[in-house]
Amino acid sequence: GLKVLVIGITGKYCAGKTTVCDCLKDKSFYYLSLSDALRDELKKHSIEPTRENLIAKGNELRKKEGNSVLSKILIKKMDRDKNYVIDSLRNPDEIR
Repeated sequence: GLKVLVIGITGKYCAGKTTVCDCLKDKSFYYLSLSDALRDELKKHSIEPTRENLIAKGNELRKKEGNSVLSKILIKKMDRDKNYVIDSLRNPDEIR
């Protein structure tokens, strides 16, 4: 069977996560972000994607559906024949 390599990136706000992701994208990794999943959720409800709104929506979703909710959204978007770099991991359940 095919093996998929998934590298998760985590770190504090403005720590350089995007820079690391850009380097991996140059190495043929496909980029997915938990923050982008949150932005998509805000867009569905016509809410401006400010940092505060992203945090609030993330907290709301995690409270309602569990700490791994955003990872589960991204897993559904992943193909089994590509390698991925996942940005904006925030808690151990998202990593698992």
